[in-house]
Amino acid sequence: MKLRPLVLAALLLTTPALHVAYADNPVPMASVKPSIEVRISGAVKAPKAFDVTALKKLTTRNSGPMDVVCASGATVGKVANFRGARLTDVLDAVGLSLDGHKDGRRMVVVARATDGYVVTFSWNELYNTAIGKDVLVAWEKDGKPLGVREGQLLLISGQDTKTGPRHVRNLSSIEVLRMK
Repeated sequence: MKLRPLVLAALLLTTPALHVAYADNPVPMASVKPSIEVRISGAVKAPKAFDVTALKKLTTRNSGPMDVVCASGATVGKVANFRGARLTDVLDAVGLSLDGHKDGRRMVVVARATDGYVVTFSWNELYNTAIGKDVLVAWEKDGKPLGVREGQLLLISGQDTKTGPRHVRNLSSIEVLRMK
């Protein structure tokens, strides 16, 4: 049975066991569209698409060494360094559309991959905790451009205990949603 990407994403967000199964049985590479840019939209002042060249104009950050740990707790990879821009710097470049002083607290940031994989962050998490400093939109791993499996762009949350569940290969869009 084939599920549409949004249905699958909703199931992944609400069913941890399905997320693990999906991670263990990824979409075949032949069917994955590689990412070449990330589109920022939603509750932002100036929606924009960033390719690698545009992202490199923002302040560049290095992750330093990290393990990629899947939801089960198994280490599935070791990375000496991801190079990219902080997600908060990307969001600041387009400007959040805030209706008032406390409006940011109602914002949720949704990152999507070309294969439909979805992860979320709250505004508070990104702008008011140490986690936000280490969420990168990366274009380079271990001193080299990202490989075919990862696309030209990925997102990684370096402070997560289990970094795998919010490791978005082939990052294609980031949407800022205002919760009611």
